[in-house]
Amino acid sequence: MNNRIFITIQIGIISFFMFADQNLMGPNLTLIAKDFDLVNVKDQYLGGYIPLFFWLVGGAVSIVIGFYTDLLPRKILFSLIVFIGEIPCLLSGYANTYMQFFILRVLTGIGIGGIIPITYSLLGDLYSSSERIKIVTLIGLCSGLGIASGQLCAGLIGDTYGWRLPFIIFSVPNFIFAIIFFISVKEPKRGKMDNNKNPDFKISNLKDLISLFKIKTNILVFLQGIFGTIPWGVFSIFMIDYFVIDKGYYKTTATLVITLIGGMALLSSIIGGFIGNKIYKKKPKYLPLFCGITTILGVIPTSLLINIPYQNEKNESLIIIYAILTGLFIAMTAPNMKAILMNVNNPYSRGTIFSIYNFFDDLGRGFGPFIIGNILIYYFGRNVAFNIANSFWFICGCLILMMFWTLPKESQG
Repeated sequence: MNNRIFITIQIGIISFFMFADQNLMGPNLTLIAKDFDLVNVKDQYLGGYIPLFFWLVGGAVSIVIGFYTDLLPRKILFSLIVFIGEIPCLLSGYANTYMQFFILRVLTGIGIGGIIPITYSLLGDLYSSSERIKIVTLIGLCSGLGIASGQLCAGLIGDTYGWRLPFIIFSVPNFIFAIIFFISVKEPKRGKMDNNKNPDFKISNLKDLISLFKIKTNILVFLQGIFGTIPWGVFSIFMIDYFVIDKGYYKTTATLVITLIGGMALLSSIIGGFIGNKIYKKKPKYLPLFCGITTILGVIPTSLLINIPYQNEKNESLIIIYAILTGLFIAMTAPNMKAILMNVNNPYSRGTIFSIYNFFDDLGRGFGPFIIGNILIYYFGRNVAFNIANSFWFICGCLILMMFWTLPKESQG
């Protein structure tokens, strides 16, 4: 088998199980709260504090790992991070107190935060600029399938077998796959697909790090990441509970709705990656227009979904339609943003640049649920809070549109 295909398949499988852990709490928020006697403060303690520190720790680890990704053998770092991330995920299923659960969930963020810069550093040296959107879309598909599968599994078996089992199911396989990755992978040469452009450049001091922020497209990608991940972080944690407790829908229906959003988001990312690849080959500056407009359009069905009336037979159909439209529009951007980052940055700084990108994403994923869960829900209620969260996608879309003026000059930087 072709070496790069073999590496890509392994990264995809590991990403599936690693990201499956991301939304295992959401479908069983009330069950977990009952176990730890937190029913009246579940939004704050489970939906606010845990995501905040989960993503902050993940983001901080990502910065460190990103720096070493550009210096050290990547297959060793990748395998090590997978192990370190999956151990606390496994142990989360055995937590006896809230504090134990809190610490283990936070430490699990190491896995997701750590593998992202290594993944895209490796992919950048396996595929050319014209191939990267397609391969980023494929890895995003694997990660998204993992998130959707984990969430669906947790929702379907939580009431029968308890909320703990999914943490065990989705952590164990990666211990095996990490060992296989370490033993079998032959690491690609850095800069191979960029003709070893500027091989002497490495991020070795603060001045080198600051130079990355002189690339305007980088700044815009980072900022759109913050605003774009706030709604995702909020909805993945609160929405199933919101539809059940606040809107009166059955848990199976609510789980189906969120799974549909995830499933359509996967389809959306494939469509977005395919169209984005065509657009980039023809005229790179038009790619931000496509991504920005679709992101802004996604605000409309999401608003209809949030504000759907209390459960009745008619609304059962509407909620499904709104979920499909929401997922279809809001995920076309992701693979294209990662490919843009690869193409405007030096291959010898990609680990660092993707660690910074992941850090900004993690700020949105962490602070979004924290601010929504601990401040806005407290003062305004869930409905108003979630509508405010949805508005951040509009800001995200506007920031993407601004790349229309920066991408053509900085592409292939």
